[in-house]
Amino acid sequence: MKKVVDTKSAARARFSGSARSFTRAAGWMLGLFLVVAQVGSAHGQDSDLRKDPGYVDVEKMGSWFESEANVEVNVKGALLNMIAEASRFEDPDLSVMLHRLKAIQVRAYELSYDDFGRASGKLKDFGRVLERDGWETVVRAREDDEHVEMYLRTNGMRIAGLVVLALDMDEGEAVMVNIVGEIDPDEIGRLSRRFNFGVLD
Repeated sequence: MKKVVDTKSAARARFSGSARSFTRAAGWMLGLFLVVAQVGSAHGQDSDLRKDPGYVDVEKMGSWFESEANVEVNVKGALLNMIAEASRFEDPDLSVMLHRLKAIQVRAYELSYDDFGRASGKLKDFGRVLERDGWETVVRAREDDEHVEMYLRTNGMRIAGLVVLALDMDEGEAVMVNIVGEIDPDEIGRLSRRFNFGVLD
């Protein structure tokens, strides 16, 4: 078993150990968003989003597998603002957090034992590309049946984006999450607790 965790700052310390629980929290939360996910975004918004330093093309994970994604979520623009406004009275903190985000993207694929080795190599390659592009590794955990990595992209003193890559044979699932926008580690913890997927370590 190999496990490497980068804890250079207090923010990273809050993030460490959270990748798996956050991935599940994001997946559960975004399942609710699918109710209104038919709302489209303008092509101009998509173009601007792709230029954002916190954006990652999650579609690239599709080349790792022969089958299509079994979860595909894109929440951004007017839809994200609508969800933030809908949360204002029930959960003001969540509403504030969502207003600072620009997009939430999730892709999930079924993961077999045959897929695991190939996908693990692809994940490592993708991580090296992220690092080359200015993303910083804050969590890297590798076990025989699990591989989780978390990356942050900063813009000045602010966090501009978050990427979580996870392969989990116990769950039989591969997941990529990209959150674009201003993120605070304490808010990620609040999000996990809000949807009952545990607390950050």
